[in-house]
Amino acid sequence: MNMNYMKGIMTMTTMTMSKLFKVKKRITIVKNKKNYLSFPDIIRSKKNKDHFFIVYREAGAHHPTWSKLVLTKSEDQGKTWTIQKEFILTLKEDGFVWNCPRLSYINDYLCIICDAKSSTFERTCQFKTYILASDTNGESFIKINTPFTGMVPDKIINFKNKLFCANHKVKSPKNDLVQLVNWSKDKGRTWYDCNVVANDTIKCYCEASIVNMGDYLMCYLRENSGHMRPVYYTKSEDGINWIDPIALPIYGQRITAIKDGENNIIGTYRNTEDCKLSIFNHDVLNDSISKEHIDWEHRVNQYHFGYSGISECEDNNYLVTYYSQQAKVNPCIKLAFLTKN
Repeated sequence: MNMNYMKGIMTMTTMTMSKLFKVKKRITIVKNKKNYLSFPDIIRSKKNKDHFFIVYREAGAHHPTWSKLVLTKSEDQGKTWTIQKEFILTLKEDGFVWNCPRLSYINDYLCIICDAKSSTFERTCQFKTYILASDTNGESFIKINTPFTGMVPDKIINFKNKLFCANHKVKSPKNDLVQLVNWSKDKGRTWYDCNVVANDTIKCYCEASIVNMGDYLMCYLRENSGHMRPVYYTKSEDGINWIDPIALPIYGQRITAIKDGENNIIGTYRNTEDCKLSIFNHDVLNDSISKEHIDWEHRVNQYHFGYSGISECEDNNYLVTYYSQQAKVNPCIKLAFLTKN
């Protein structure tokens, strides 16, 4: 295949190619007949390469009145999991419930970044974002109230001696959205005013996933103005000034992307085109995309599955966590073991 030729005619299209990933197995981490389990994320421990953490939200519903963040730990590369810590928020007692958690490291602190909302109606409620930080490998945490405005925070990204954390904000009760990014130059002690990543009078950009490519940042976005939710990307050389978003030939929400080689990115996402949990491979040098499916769903409700997290396990091996509803029961937390061909 002549890649110079392909670059000219297939920019922003989906390439036809042999499968890049093989799903070796899928396991259920936890399920609960009474409660709604959702929004998991995964990270590899900085202290032991065989240890991993998964955080997810347990609640009474998709838009709950009570909630609990649950941190679980594996010491055998994802084969078995035990509960490490729980954090409860309820509308009745706290005035807020947890929403969508992410996992990151700030220096040697294991951090859960999560927004909390004041109502079951997101278009008009208030949001706060907290960082739960642990320097004891997840045994104990301190709770930090951040100045972030908006909802659904991304992982915290280290880039050019600064920290960046993206989230989006509801501009009006019509659910108009703007994608923002917060930044810190003192290792997270002080966060500065947010900057706009993407804003439009018609398109609604949200749920950013930022990847540090070394000399620049890549950011993947959900566009929420229509039913299909096309995926866009944008770039920045400083984390503050971003180019206009560019459409990709995939449709989905809550992209979770990681760097995979010098000019390559892989990301998992809820595929709203095929109603599946999918993974894409983005060759950023040639701007070409391939996609494959990790798991599929019975069409009970397309909104009750798929928000995912991905972590490299060993060379060419990955762990992908997601929530899944394949019958008329509450969603459960699953884990897929992938290898790259």
